[in-house]
Amino acid sequence: DLVFTAFSGSHQDAIAKGFAAQSADGPWRVPYLPIDPKDIGRNYDSIVRVNSQSGKGGIAYLLERDHGIVMPRRMQIEFSAIVQRHADASETEISSEAIWQLFQQTYRQPLIEGPLRHLSQQLDEQPDGMRIRWRLQKAGERIEREGAGNGPVAAAAAALRVDSFSQHSLGSGAQAESVAIIEVALPGRAGTAFGVGQHGNTTTAALLALPCAFNRVCA
Repeated sequence: DLVFTAFSGSHQDAIAKGFAAQSADGPWRVPYLPIDPKDIGRNYDSIVRVNSQSGKGGIAYLLERDHGIVMPRRMQIEFSAIVQRHADASETEISSEAIWQLFQQTYRQPLIEGPLRHLSQQLDEQPDGMRIRWRLQKAGERIEREGAGNGPVAAAAAALRVDSFSQHSLGSGAQAESVAIIEVALPGRAGTAFGVGQHGNTTTAALLALPCAFNRVCA
Protein backbone atom coordinates (compact mmCIF):
# COMPACT_ATOMS: atom_id res chain seq x y z
CA ASP A 1 0.00 0.00 0.00
CA LEU A 2 2.83 2.43 0.80
CA VAL A 3 5.47 1.40 -1.73
CA PHE A 4 4.71 4.49 -3.88
CA THR A 5 3.98 6.83 -0.96
CA ALA A 6 6.11 9.69 0.40
CA PHE A 7 5.48 11.34 3.77
CA SER A 8 8.79 13.22 4.07
CA GLY A 9 8.58 16.88 3.11
CA SER A 10 11.85 16.85 1.12
CA HIS A 11 10.77 13.72 -0.80
CA GLN A 12 7.36 15.23 -1.55
CA ASP A 13 8.92 18.43 -2.83
CA ALA A 14 11.26 16.49 -5.13
CA ILE A 15 8.41 14.29 -6.43
CA ALA A 16 6.21 17.33 -7.15
CA LYS A 17 9.05 18.99 -9.08
CA GLY A 18 9.71 15.73 -10.90
CA PHE A 19 6.10 15.45 -12.03
CA ALA A 20 6.19 19.06 -13.24
CA ALA A 21 9.28 18.31 -15.34
CA GLN A 22 8.19 14.86 -16.57
CA SER A 23 7.23 14.75 -20.25
CA ALA A 24 4.47 12.38 -21.38
CA ASP A 25 6.65 10.56 -23.94
CA GLY A 26 10.03 10.89 -22.21
CA PRO A 27 11.85 8.39 -20.00
CA TRP A 28 10.55 8.13 -16.43
CA ARG A 29 12.70 10.36 -14.18
CA VAL A 30 10.61 11.25 -11.13
CA PRO A 31 12.77 11.23 -7.96
CA TYR A 32 12.04 8.55 -5.32
CA LEU A 33 9.77 6.67 -7.75
CA PRO A 34 11.96 4.16 -9.61
CA ILE A 35 9.11 3.18 -11.95
CA ASP A 36 5.87 4.77 -13.12
CA PRO A 37 3.08 3.39 -10.85
CA LYS A 38 0.70 3.30 -13.84
CA ASP A 39 2.95 0.75 -15.55
CA ILE A 40 1.83 -1.83 -12.98
CA GLY A 41 -1.81 -0.78 -12.68
CA ARG A 42 -1.50 1.73 -9.84
CA ASN A 43 -2.39 5.45 -9.86
CA TYR A 44 -0.91 8.64 -8.43
CA ASP A 45 -3.53 9.24 -5.74
CA SER A 46 -1.47 7.94 -2.80
CA ILE A 47 1.98 9.15 -3.86
CA VAL A 48 1.90 12.21 -1.60
CA ARG A 49 0.28 11.79 1.80
CA VAL A 50 0.55 14.25 4.66
CA ASN A 51 1.36 13.81 8.35
CA SER A 52 3.41 15.74 10.91
CA GLN A 53 6.65 14.90 9.02
CA SER A 54 5.43 16.45 5.79
CA GLY A 55 6.42 19.86 4.48
CA LYS A 56 4.97 22.64 2.42
CA GLY A 57 5.75 20.94 -0.91
CA GLY A 58 3.41 17.99 -0.34
CA ILE A 59 0.59 20.18 0.94
CA ALA A 60 0.94 22.55 -2.02
CA TYR A 61 1.03 19.58 -4.42
CA LEU A 62 -2.25 18.14 -3.11
CA LEU A 63 -4.04 21.51 -3.22
CA GLU A 64 -2.94 22.08 -6.80
CA ARG A 65 -3.66 18.51 -7.95
CA ASP A 66 -7.09 18.16 -6.34
CA HIS A 67 -8.40 21.75 -6.27
CA GLY A 68 -6.36 23.78 -8.74
CA ILE A 69 -5.01 26.14 -6.06
CA VAL A 70 -1.47 27.36 -6.79
CA MET A 71 -0.04 28.93 -3.65
CA PRO A 72 2.92 31.32 -3.81
CA ARG A 73 5.92 30.19 -1.78
CA ARG A 74 5.34 32.52 1.18
CA MET A 75 1.74 31.33 1.42
CA GLN A 76 2.95 27.71 1.35
CA ILE A 77 5.07 28.45 4.41
CA GLU A 78 2.16 30.10 6.21
CA PHE A 79 -0.38 27.37 5.43
CA SER A 80 1.94 24.40 6.00
CA ALA A 81 2.48 25.58 9.59
CA ILE A 82 -1.31 25.50 10.09
CA VAL A 83 -1.58 21.99 8.63
CA GLN A 84 1.35 20.72 10.71
CA ARG A 85 -0.19 22.04 13.92
CA HIS A 86 -3.38 20.16 13.03
CA ALA A 87 -1.38 16.99 12.27
CA ASP A 88 0.52 17.26 15.56
CA ALA A 89 -2.70 17.71 17.51
CA SER A 90 -4.53 14.83 15.82
CA GLU A 91 -1.46 12.53 15.60
CA THR A 92 -2.88 11.11 12.39
CA GLU A 93 -2.43 11.38 8.66
CA ILE A 94 -4.19 14.39 7.11
CA SER A 95 -6.22 13.58 4.01
CA SER A 96 -6.42 15.81 0.95
CA GLU A 97 -10.05 16.58 1.83
CA ALA A 98 -9.06 17.57 5.39
CA ILE A 99 -6.36 19.88 3.98
CA TRP A 100 -9.01 21.46 1.73
CA GLN A 101 -11.30 21.99 4.74
CA LEU A 102 -8.43 23.68 6.63
CA PHE A 103 -7.80 25.86 3.59
CA GLN A 104 -11.45 26.92 3.52
CA GLN A 105 -11.46 27.65 7.26
CA THR A 106 -8.23 29.65 7.02
CA TYR A 107 -8.84 31.68 3.88
CA ARG A 108 -12.59 31.67 3.19
CA GLN A 109 -14.21 31.98 6.62
CA PRO A 110 -12.52 35.34 7.40
CA LEU A 111 -14.33 36.77 4.37
CA ILE A 112 -17.68 35.46 5.60
CA GLU A 113 -17.28 35.92 9.36
CA GLY A 114 -14.77 38.77 9.64
CA PRO A 115 -15.71 42.36 10.45
CA LEU A 116 -14.97 43.62 6.92
CA ARG A 117 -17.07 42.32 4.01
CA HIS A 118 -17.23 43.18 0.33
CA LEU A 119 -20.62 44.40 -0.98
CA SER A 120 -20.05 46.00 -4.39
CA GLN A 121 -17.66 48.21 -6.33
CA GLN A 122 -17.71 50.93 -8.96
CA LEU A 123 -14.57 51.38 -11.04
CA ASP A 124 -13.77 54.44 -13.13
CA GLU A 125 -10.82 54.73 -15.49
CA GLN A 126 -8.80 57.90 -15.02
CA PRO A 127 -6.02 59.33 -17.22
CA ASP A 128 -3.46 58.26 -14.61
CA GLY A 129 -4.97 54.89 -13.64
CA MET A 130 -8.09 53.64 -11.89
CA ARG A 131 -10.40 55.00 -9.19
CA ILE A 132 -12.64 52.79 -7.07
CA ARG A 133 -15.73 53.55 -5.07
CA TRP A 134 -15.95 50.51 -2.84
CA ARG A 135 -18.99 49.64 -0.73
CA LEU A 136 -18.16 47.50 2.28
CA GLN A 137 -19.71 46.34 5.51
CA LYS A 138 -17.60 46.85 8.61
CA ALA A 139 -18.83 45.37 11.91
CA GLY A 140 -22.42 45.45 10.60
CA GLU A 141 -22.26 49.04 9.34
CA ARG A 142 -22.23 49.88 5.64
CA ILE A 143 -19.31 52.10 4.66
CA GLU A 144 -17.87 53.47 1.44
CA ARG A 145 -14.19 53.88 0.65
CA GLU A 146 -12.50 55.55 -2.30
CA GLY A 147 -9.01 54.98 -3.62
CA ALA A 148 -6.87 55.42 -6.71
CA GLY A 149 -4.10 53.35 -8.23
CA ASN A 150 -2.67 51.96 -11.44
CA GLY A 151 -5.28 49.16 -11.43
CA PRO A 152 -8.42 48.04 -9.56
CA VAL A 153 -6.56 46.12 -6.85
CA ALA A 154 -4.06 48.93 -6.30
CA ALA A 155 -6.97 51.36 -5.97
CA ALA A 156 -8.72 49.04 -3.51
CA ALA A 157 -5.52 48.64 -1.48
CA ALA A 158 -5.27 52.44 -1.29
CA ALA A 159 -8.90 52.61 -0.15
CA LEU A 160 -8.11 50.25 2.75
CA ARG A 161 -4.78 51.98 3.44
CA VAL A 162 -2.84 48.79 2.83
CA ASP A 163 0.92 49.32 2.65
CA SER A 164 1.65 46.57 0.17
CA PHE A 165 0.02 43.69 -1.67
CA SER A 166 0.84 41.04 -4.25
CA GLN A 167 -1.72 39.22 -6.38
CA HIS A 168 -1.66 35.73 -7.91
CA SER A 169 -4.69 34.71 -9.95
CA LEU A 170 -5.63 31.28 -11.24
CA GLY A 171 -8.06 30.18 -13.93
CA SER A 172 -8.39 29.80 -17.68
CA GLY A 173 -11.21 29.41 -20.20
CA ALA A 174 -14.42 31.35 -20.57
CA GLN A 175 -16.25 29.46 -17.79
CA ALA A 176 -13.38 29.14 -15.33
CA GLU A 177 -13.60 30.96 -12.03
CA SER A 178 -10.69 33.12 -10.99
CA VAL A 179 -8.96 32.49 -7.68
CA ALA A 180 -7.04 35.52 -6.43
CA ILE A 181 -4.44 35.20 -3.67
CA ILE A 182 -3.32 38.45 -2.10
CA GLU A 183 -0.73 39.13 0.61
CA VAL A 184 -1.16 42.35 2.56
CA ALA A 185 0.68 44.34 5.18
CA LEU A 186 -0.92 47.04 7.30
CA PRO A 187 0.79 50.11 8.74
CA GLY A 188 1.67 49.71 12.40
CA ARG A 189 1.18 45.93 12.41
CA ALA A 190 3.95 43.36 12.28
CA GLY A 191 3.89 40.63 9.65
CA THR A 192 1.65 39.94 6.69
CA ALA A 193 -1.35 37.72 5.94
CA PHE A 194 -2.80 36.10 2.84
CA GLY A 195 -6.38 36.32 1.64
CA VAL A 196 -8.20 34.30 -1.03
CA GLY A 197 -11.11 35.36 -3.25
CA GLN A 198 -12.97 33.31 -5.86
CA HIS A 199 -15.33 34.69 -8.49
CA GLY A 200 -16.13 34.45 -12.18
CA ASN A 201 -14.79 38.01 -12.59
CA THR A 202 -11.05 38.39 -11.98
CA THR A 203 -11.37 41.88 -10.51
CA THR A 204 -14.15 40.83 -8.12
CA ALA A 205 -12.06 37.81 -7.05
CA ALA A 206 -9.24 40.16 -6.10
CA LEU A 207 -11.64 42.51 -4.29
CA LEU A 208 -12.88 39.53 -2.26
CA ALA A 209 -9.35 38.43 -1.43
CA LEU A 210 -8.34 41.84 -0.12
CA PRO A 211 -10.86 42.13 2.78
CA CYS A 212 -10.21 38.46 3.58
CA ALA A 213 -6.51 39.22 4.03
CA PHE A 214 -7.38 42.44 5.88
CA ASN A 215 -9.53 40.49 8.35
CA ARG A 216 -6.80 37.91 8.86
CA VAL A 217 -3.99 40.39 9.46
CA CYS A 218 -6.18 42.36 11.87
CA ALA A 219 -7.03 39.17 13.77
